[in-house]
Amino acid sequence: EHTSLWNMTSVGDEALCEIADGCHLLEKLDLCQCPAISDKALFAIAKNCPNLTESTIEPCSNIGNAGLQAVGRSCPNLKAVSIKNCPLVGDQGIAGVVSSTSFVLSKVKLQALNITDVSLAVIGHYGKAITDLALSSLPAVSERGFWVMGNGPGLQKLKSLTITSCQGITDVGLEAVGKGSPNLRQFCLRKSSFVSDNGLATL
Repeated sequence: EHTSLWNMTSVGDEALCEIADGCHLLEKLDLCQCPAISDKALFAIAKNCPNLTESTIEPCSNIGNAGLQAVGRSCPNLKAVSIKNCPLVGDQGIAGVVSSTSFVLSKVKLQALNITDVSLAVIGHYGKAITDLALSSLPAVSERGFWVMGNGPGLQKLKSLTITSCQGITDVGLEAVGKGSPNLRQFCLRKSSFVSDNGLATL
């Protein structure tokens, strides 16, 4: 079962709650530019759809931490999550998803969010199953966030890492991530002005 809602400005919580009530086998949920959908809808998904394995949430201005935490707690099979440009999503939401699905979550994409070093620390500690990680446009994440993530026990299975437009990534953070990711096979770095040849040489 797969539900995708793209650029549905008039579709709100009630519609998604009905979908959740009727589709208990829902495995994939994509929400893109759905400003009328809030945490209430994610509560319904969490309550009724325990088989959810993939979720993409992009430019949804009313979805926040509580909804993501509920999905993390109630959807133990969640393997892939992509969250982009959701202003109400912060560290609590990301931490809730990553820590609750620590043994199955394998693909994580975070873009244009108001998260801090805390989220990267949680990934570094709990991301034990993550094989693919993409981090983009995270202005509040600093060098320390990448350093702590790399020094945690959680990146052992990481194979692919993409970092784009994150000013917090430096040689120090890159070295830590490289050392903490023994299985890293693919690395992509874009628009990062604080990384030198020395940092890249540590990978």
